[in-house]
Amino acid sequence: MHPDDVRDAARLVEWGLHPRALPEAYPDYRELVRRWMDDGAFKALVTSVAEGLKLRVVGVTLRTGIVLGTETESVFGYTISRFRRHVSNDDGAVIALVLVAACATFYPAKDALDNDEIMPPSATLSEVRDHLSKLCQALESQDQRGEATAARWRRGWQALRALPDVNEDARRGSRNHLHGLVTLVLGHLHEMGLVAADERQDGNHLYVVTPRFRMMLAEHAAVPLLDIAREAQAEKVNA
Repeated sequence: MHPDDVRDAARLVEWGLHPRALPEAYPDYRELVRRWMDDGAFKALVTSVAEGLKLRVVGVTLRTGIVLGTETESVFGYTISRFRRHVSNDDGAVIALVLVAACATFYPAKDALDNDEIMPPSATLSEVRDHLSKLCQALESQDQRGEATAARWRRGWQALRALPDVNEDARRGSRNHLHGLVTLVLGHLHEMGLVAADERQDGNHLYVVTPRFRMMLAEHAAVPLLDIAREAQAEKVNA
């Protein structure tokens, strides 16, 4: 093993910590991705470097670059502390439910995650907000029937059910209304390179999923909350 190989492997992992960077814009990044695809020894070395940092390689393509996930207690983990300017640690369940609603809005069916779509899914901020509201209503109904998943997430959906959809007197990105919370979460997804944003004058921005988002979500497609969110969304469509 040559020291340059270790350096190059670490460099590819480091590219993964810049989620909005894509190989098409950086020749050295592109070459490292090609090396991953063609060189089995280099691929194993990159995997080992990632594991040493409590990261895992979700996937590597010329389109997305290297996509990394985190192991438990990784310093690179995307935790509630990323939202610390806007929400407290007690709001973890709230943020998780907003994320689930966004995932279910972009991918209302599991099998859509198996397709590397030419036209990526998109949704407006208000669509995600409405699906979040529907998810919380579904959890409340399940809780009344004594279902365990709803009880586990009670702290989150109760807090969300107490909020208005929109508060015109509050900041657009505020935790005091559903619209504001969705704005915060989608904004962070944009920062992480998981969605692209098409800003609109009325504030009802359109968000478009990136291939990185699909790749990350495919790892966690079998989550009970996602099933509940999808079912709630289908009920709304069929109502």
